[in-house]
Order: sequence, then structure tokens, then C-alpha cells
Amino acid sequence: MYRIVDLIRVLIVTADKEFATACERVLPDHGDIRVVSAVSAGEAIDILGRETQIDCIVSDHDLPDADSVTFLEAVRAQAPTLPFMLFTSEGSEAVASRAISAGVTDYIVKERHENPWDHLATLITDAVRYYRNQRDVVDTEARAKTLLNAAHDTIAIVQDGEIAYLNDSGVTDIYGGDRSQISNDSVADVLLSGDDTSISYFLDAVQSGSRTLDHCNGKLIAANGVQIPVEITAARVMWAEAPAVILICRDVSQQKELRLTKRAIDEAPIGITIADANQPDNPLVYANDKFSELTGYQQEHVVGQNTRFLQGENTDPSPVAEMREAIDAEEPVTVELQNYRKDGTEFWNRVTIAPVTDSTGEVTNYIGFQENMTERVEYHQMLRRFQRAVESAGHSIYMTDPDGTITYVNPAFERATGYESEEIVGQTPRILKSGEMSDEYYERLWSTISSGDVWEEEIQDQRKSGDVYYAHQTIAPLTDDNGETEAYVAIQQDISDRKEREFKLRQYESAVEGSEELIAAIGEEKHYLFANEAYRDFHGLDNESLTEMTLGDGIGSETYETVEPYLEQAFDGETVQYRMARTRPARADRTFDIRYYPLEDDTGQIEGIVATMHDLTDQIEREQHIASLDRMLRHTLHNELNVILGHAEMIQDQGSDQVAELAMTIDKVADRILEQADKQREIVEILVNPSDPTYLNIADVVDTAVKRVMTEYPDVEITVEVPADVQLLLIPELQRGIEELVENAIVHTGDAPAQVKITATKHATMVELQIIDNGPGIPPEERSVISGKDNIDSLTHSSGMGLWLVKRIMSRLDGDIQFNDAEPTGSIISLHIPAYT
Repeated sequence: MYRIVDLIRVLIVTADKEFATACERVLPDHGDIRVVSAVSAGEAIDILGRETQIDCIVSDHDLPDADSVTFLEAVRAQAPTLPFMLFTSEGSEAVASRAISAGVTDYIVKERHENPWDHLATLITDAVRYYRNQRDVVDTEARAKTLLNAAHDTIAIVQDGEIAYLNDSGVTDIYGGDRSQISNDSVADVLLSGDDTSISYFLDAVQSGSRTLDHCNGKLIAANGVQIPVEITAARVMWAEAPAVILICRDVSQQKELRLTKRAIDEAPIGITIADANQPDNPLVYANDKFSELTGYQQEHVVGQNTRFLQGENTDPSPVAEMREAIDAEEPVTVELQNYRKDGTEFWNRVTIAPVTDSTGEVTNYIGFQENMTERVEYHQMLRRFQRAVESAGHSIYMTDPDGTITYVNPAFERATGYESEEIVGQTPRILKSGEMSDEYYERLWSTISSGDVWEEEIQDQRKSGDVYYAHQTIAPLTDDNGETEAYVAIQQDISDRKEREFKLRQYESAVEGSEELIAAIGEEKHYLFANEAYRDFHGLDNESLTEMTLGDGIGSETYETVEPYLEQAFDGETVQYRMARTRPARADRTFDIRYYPLEDDTGQIEGIVATMHDLTDQIEREQHIASLDRMLRHTLHNELNVILGHAEMIQDQGSDQVAELAMTIDKVADRILEQADKQREIVEILVNPSDPTYLNIADVVDTAVKRVMTEYPDVEITVEVPADVQLLLIPELQRGIEELVENAIVHTGDAPAQVKITATKHATMVELQIIDNGPGIPPEERSVISGKDNIDSLTHSSGMGLWLVKRIMSRLDGDIQFNDAEPTGSIISLHIPAYT
């Protein structure tokens, strides 16, 4: 059966008008129940916002604007323990399961009860009783009042001569049970001392701590004027964080037995001990059941001991010393300290010790009250840890009041914005506005948080310096027990660096996507990670389904078999380069320079490959044209010059000495043209059929070149100063270029003995190879054309095909050639060769 409690206000939430009407009609017949109805979750939340006295919610599952579980979650966000009953239909076990997870108090299946009203009324009254009891226990003052109401004697809390609280027994004795008559009455109006004088003087002394009252005679004045003889005991206590007097008036007119008092102490909901003040070390003479429950020590084990046996390793000596000083001074004291139960577990104990005096004023006993404060202390410790965490957090955190005025900023906020705390507290977040965000953005922000929801978006704010920064911002409302917003807390994570990286990444993506080269990447499983537009167009791939395809799907199985060995080399950590012709249906073949670059993660593990494909088709066609033209010209030149040489020899043999001398000049010029043609062939060979770079010892290359020159010019002095341990990525043609430069220096020296010096100097990113001679030097027009400073025309041209050969070789090495004058005469040719690692 249901049990009646005080008036219960029930909110019925249902779109079923018949069900709502039935609840309003029937439930009040089963107890003191008042029913309020709402047809939707939104209307119910509005009622909860206005009505602070709703004790229970009964909700149908199907609501017009939300289901009951969603509604329940909204209620739980504001009222975690408010009773919530759910009406469901048969077969709605999934709904019931979700509701239980969301914190429903109970649920009723409609079809299982012919007349569910009695069952529902019982659930409501039991749930509300439990809710109210739990709510009272949470409140410290309510808990104290509960303790006082459990006593049979009249007990009052008196502050400055006025009754701050009167327990139920006192209300019955003095006001006939009508608590509404109490209105901060003066204690002197209801209590007289034994000689009919005012009690206020004595109680003022007790409140100040200068004395206590113990078993003094007095008279309690009832509402009907009857004076009740009482025995008065009074001691100083703290009430609402201020000094007060606990006044105990025991009715002696009916000669109540001491066992009633002992029973009340025994059954008190807090630990109570009594110590003997007349024995050394103040041993305990009594401990109630609650003390045993709290500490684990039975009374027979604690009697005769000082309560210090509760202390342990982590007990702070400061409150212990404070208690000792109060006892020595015969004064009441309240402290909080860490004590230990019998099983060794720790708990926070709020201890109050008050001296009890006899009729002569001598202290005879000390009464102690122990209350388990572990939950409250741990809660405050958690708050302090939270505050320290906020203070040391790397993200900017600030708080505002409900009107948006900043009340707190953490050190990270000061560092991020440049504002000191004293500059920003009292301002509004508008001080951070950069002008980059629209008015609509701020309207949505304020609408969201003022509705009780959390806001989470990116924002551009401005530092004190004027610099704009990006932040990811979360703003959450903080509500009180009534669901009213009392503050907002905002957390900002500076993402300026990330935004800068994203901007650069978009630039890179745009550059890669718009590149004419074919670029793609594959992962370890040979699936595409990305491919740019040029790659997709060439292979006919769809960007939407790209990442679902393998490389074999994209280029075809036959082509994949050819490239697979190169892929394995790249997955082994090598950079791979090769040429390959790729075919496409109904279109011309294209030849590519293909390169694979390993992709490494943060640990150095290879997780993919980037491939670049440079179309060489047009270049190869030009090279083939150059090679064909070269062969034709060389063939023609050789044939025609051989005819010229043959006729020149005939003229020399048959002509006069003067004619023979002219023919000899023709012969020399023809030989030089043939020599230049051969060098031109070498240049074309480098352009058309480039050698693959390989690591060579630069000293070996120079030594071989010098030896070949010395076979033709054995009398020339050639000095070599090249380190023996320098390995460079070179092409074999470099040796030919060195030979050309040395031979050119010897030939152009003239009649003086030729001297050539070769040195090599290693720098951070390149090796400088110098050929120094004592000849006449290289003409300025030759230098300007070879170095590229001037274009070739009718006036500026180079007649030295050998220097052109060296220039082409250095271009293939991605190097450079420079010219300088030597002292006192001669030239210095410097070859700058990259030193790749």
C-alpha cells in the first residue's frame, strides 16, 4: 500500500489528454498529491524552470517534440536526483533499458496493470520520501537539524540572545507544535533562570566562551503561560559559521529517567564520546554505537584510552595541537583531521570537544562529537586540485558572470593574450574582438549559451598587441541547483600554428593538384593515398573512388609487373629513378622519367611512396631530331672537308711556294673544324644519351684525366692537390671535361713553358675544383657567353667548343662553372660540383 507524505507536486508529461485528465482526477484520491500537466518536453522544461517545488515527474514515452529518454536526459542535466517515472507499452524493453541507463527512477508497463493508479501512487510517494531524505542529508544545516529533532529534550540554537533554531520537542513544549509562531524570538521570553531572572546574561557569557552552563535550574514558559521546571545545559558551538549557544532544557517536572538521555546519546547519528577530565591523559569513559560504526572500535576496546589512538601516519599535528591547547585552556574546540579506522582505512573526522563543568564550575568531563567529513573534504580537495589544474593548464581559461563580465582568467590566458589579470577582470570578452568575426557569429554564440547549451567553434580573437590569433573555443554555462545560470566558463586552445600549417598545406595541395607533372602516392598495401589531376586524367581515374583502388587497378596488371621491382626498392628506403613508356587506348604512347620517394612516419618507418612522372616524350623527340641533324652535319662536314683537304694537298704538291703556304692554311683550318665537329658530337651525346650519375672518387677522376693529357704533352708541369677521400655523385664525362680544360690551358700558353695546377676544396654543400694556368687567359667575350651572361649573336659568340662541352657536363651535374684571372697571368676555371649526402 502507498503511504502518505506531505504535499507532493507531480508533473504529468503526455500528449494523451485522456491520460492526463485521469491523472489529475485519480492521483489526488491516493494521497496529498497535486498534479500539473504538460503536453510536450519543451513545455515541461518551461514549467520546471518556473516551478521550484516539483517533486516528481511522470512521463509518457512518445512526446510530440522528443522521446521520453531524451527528455529524461535533459532533466538529469539540471536535477540529477529528481524522481522520474516512465510509462511504456508492452514490448518496450529497449526503451526501458535506455531509460535505466539515463537514470530513470522507475517505469511502469501500461498493459500489466488493470488499475495502475494505486501502484503509481505508491511509487511516487516512496520515491519522493527517499528524494527528500537524501536532499536533507546533503545540506549540512538540515543534517544538524535532523540530529536535534531526534532528541526528546527541548534543544535550541541561540545566537545573540535570539532563537536561531528550535527542535521539534521545543516547538511542541513552547508553541504547541506550531513552528510558524517562531520569528527570531528572544530566548528571554521563553526561558527564565532558577531565580526568575533573565537567562540572557548567562547565555551571552557562554556564547563568548567565558563559561558554560551545566544542569542549572530554570523555567521554560509554554505558549499557554505554564512554567515548566527544566534543567539547563548550555555550551558554545558554531552555527552557520558564527558563534552560538546550544541550549538543552531537560524537563525535570516529570522526573524523566537518565536512561532516556543515555538512549538518545546511544542512538545519536554522530559519534559521541565522554572523557574523564579528572584522570591523567583524559581517558574515555563512554563511546556510543555511532562512534563504533564510524571507527570500527567497540566500546569495550576504547574505554580507558585517549582518542589519540585514532591518529596515524598522515594525521596533521597542527589540529591535534589545537585540540590539546583548547583542552588545557578548558575551552571548546572544533577541528578537522585525518583519522584511521580499526582496519587501517583513513577518514576525515570533524571533531568537536566541549568541557562539561559541575555546579562549582570545575571541569569534570569532556564531551566529544565525531562526524565523518570524508566526502566533503575530498570534494573540497578535488576543487583545490581542479583549481591548481586550471592555473597550470596550457589552454586559456576565463570565466564570466551571467551578464558576460569576466571574473577570472588563468595564467595561460595572460600569456596568450598579453593582458594581465587586473587589466581583463571586469571587462567583457568584447575586448578580444578582432573584427574578423561576423555579428551573426556572436548572436549564435550568445543564443546557444544563454539557452543552457555548450558552444564549441573556432574564433579569431585579438591579443593586446593587436595581433590576431586563431583559437578553438568552448563555452559552457555553469548552473546552480535550481538550473539557473550563475557563470560561464570558456576554454581557448590557440590553433594559430595549425591554421598556418593548414594554409600552407592548401597551398601545397593547390600546387600539386595544378602541377603538369603526374604525382601520386600509395600506401603499404599499394592502395592510392592521393593522385593529382594530371595523373588521374592520364590514367582515366575517378577521384571519388581513388582511395579504394590499388596501383595495379590504376595502371594495369601488365604495367604493374614492370614497375613492381622498382616499388620494392623504394619500400626498402631507396630513391628510385627510371624511364618507361606508358600506353593509353587510342592515344599515342608517352615516355616518362619516373621517380619514387619513400614516405616515412615520425619513427622513421616507411609507410608509403610518392611517385612523380615527368613527361619526356617531347624532349626525347627533340633530342632525336638533334641527333639526326648532328649525324647529317658531321657526315656532310667530314665528307666536304676531306675533299677540301685532298685538294689542299694537291695544291701544295703542284703549286708555287706561295700557293702551297696558302693551301697549308686551308689544311689547318679544316683540321680545326673537324676537331670542333668531334667535340660538338660529344656535346650532343651528353644531351641525347646522358649517363647515369654514380658515386666516384674525385681524386681518381682527376688522376686519370691528367695521365691521359700527359701522354700527349709529357713535358708539361701539372700539379695536383686533391683530397683522396672525397666521394661525389658524378658522371663519367667529367673526366673528359677536365682533360679538355687542362689541354686547352696547355695549347693556349704560347711559347712559354705551360704550368697547370689542379686543386679541390670541400665546402659544406659542394666541392670546388680549380684548374689554374699561366697562359694568356680566357677572353671576356668567351667568358660571358659560356657563363650565360650574354646571348650568342653576330658580335658575341664562343669559338671554344671545348668550353661548351665542359658547360654541358656541369649542367648535367647540376653544378656551375666560373672564370677568374690568375696572378700575375693566366686564368682560373672553377667547377662547383654539388656534394650530395
